[in-house]
Amino acid sequence: MDAVSRVINLVDVDRPGEPLEVEVEQISQAILSVAVPNTFVRFELRRRDMETPYEGSLGGRFFMFDPAKLVVKKRAKA
Repeated sequence: MDAVSRVINLVDVDRPGEPLEVEVEQISQAILSVAVPNTFVRFELRRRDMETPYEGSLGGRFFMFDPAKLVVKKRAKA
């Protein structure tokens, strides 16, 4: 996966209508490292096994990402 050009939406568990758009920096079977565009914010989501979604929190919000439901957009180059 080309880390800089991949953009995904993380689902906020408490606010499903307010996803957080992030850029994927690195992904493995257990850890998903992401960056929030136009900020210095970076964080990780983790999962126990291949059947569960990645989970993580940022600023009091709890996010999930399920690769099985992946919708990837390519970000336009500036």
